[in-house]
Amino acid sequence: MIKLTHLLKEEETFTAINKDSGEVSVFKSKDARDSAVKAGTHDKKDDNDSKGDDKKDTPKVNIFKRDSDSDSKKNLQKIKKDREKKDAPKRDDNTDAQIDDVQNNIGDMPGDEIQDYAESDIFPYLKGRDLEIAKSLVDDIDAAGDDFERSADVRADLKDLFDKKMTLDSPKEEPKSEPSKPRTGNPQVNKVVREKAKSLGVTPQKLGKEEYEKRMSQAAVEALTDANFHSESRALIAVLEDNPELAKNPSDDPNKPDPFKDEEAYDEWKKGTAWGSSFGDSSDGTDDIAHSATGESSWDGQESIDAIAHDLKMNGSHKLAAKIQSIFDEKNESTTSIADMIPESVVINEGTRSQVGVIGRNGKIISAYVHYDGYPRNMKPGLKHHMKSEKDVLKLIKMGGARGIFDDKEIEYYKSGQPMKGDSKDIKSYINDAGVEGGAEYVYLYNMKDKKWYFADVYGKKELKKLF
Repeated sequence: MIKLTHLLKEEETFTAINKDSGEVSVFKSKDARDSAVKAGTHDKKDDNDSKGDDKKDTPKVNIFKRDSDSDSKKNLQKIKKDREKKDAPKRDDNTDAQIDDVQNNIGDMPGDEIQDYAESDIFPYLKGRDLEIAKSLVDDIDAAGDDFERSADVRADLKDLFDKKMTLDSPKEEPKSEPSKPRTGNPQVNKVVREKAKSLGVTPQKLGKEEYEKRMSQAAVEALTDANFHSESRALIAVLEDNPELAKNPSDDPNKPDPFKDEEAYDEWKKGTAWGSSFGDSSDGTDDIAHSATGESSWDGQESIDAIAHDLKMNGSHKLAAKIQSIFDEKNESTTSIADMIPESVVINEGTRSQVGVIGRNGKIISAYVHYDGYPRNMKPGLKHHMKSEKDVLKLIKMGGARGIFDDKEIEYYKSGQPMKGDSKDIKSYINDAGVEGGAEYVYLYNMKDKKWYFADVYGKKELKKLF
């Protein structure tokens, strides 16, 4: 029977000196030893080929000890550190904004939104046991249900953990530039938009990242348009397309072809404008998401796109979210100021609502709401083209108003708006009500007696003037 001790004594070994540690390394074969010497990590020790020196040069070693054990440990430690450095999440302003959201709004934040945060990329800033505690607290909030007292206590614990750990640990990576700090938006609008997007299946999990980002971009453009932020809508298209020229108002182009005279030339011209961008088109769910944002924010353009950006950030699309929010910053991604791209007068005029109606032969007034571009410079050619008689105006009222009246577009009727009524004998009261109740800045009325159009500035002298 061969004893293990005999194997330990009789095993032939080959040695070399480790250059870094100075210690003797033992190799199982001559080739292994020679390879280490050739690699430059070891110095060759004199071979003990002479028979008389066998005992002296063949040390009694444990063959089960891994060769160059100290080197292996160093390499493993280096690999571990490199992996931790690679996998560690990076702090930036986007994630800081999310951290601030949790810290500032944890008391009122719905449980499902806290769960979303727990599944996002901000919780990994907590380490080890702290991360386990945070996720456990999130589960406790969900389990608390209608037990508001317990929920409040758990939320306080989670906020305390964030305050102590998220703020002090994990220093931010220094940005290469100085972007504006992303806005967290209105939590209630954020919630409505996030729920709407989920219910419609507009998520990267169902659509894929590329299609999801395209639809949310379209929703952002539509939200700005619906909120009457036309200049910002074009500016966003310019940023998304990386083409500052698209921020210009196509209506101001003196070379714009007449679509009724040369439709082919008009279509070709349109391709080079914001009107021809695919980001201005609609896809499944995009209009619903946009209108949920504008409706909840009372047509606040900034809050609307902040909510869309919030959903993007929660799904990992931080870069696109920053682009979308940048249009309300002083400088956008292309470093071109919005004020530089758009004349101030255009910004003011395009966010203009109006009431359009008729003065009947008995002096009674009935009108409908028109959402877009109600300033006279736009409405005059639009009314000339589309509203040539009282029948056209009455159709507008019957259809519930319209999104806008443009000379180069078909009318998009709302089909759900309620008419507003008044009396020409008390025209000032009607004009005042048009502003307060009807949301208008201008009033346009077709007089059925003289077949002329009249208008009034709600914030002006509140008297009718002849339009044409």
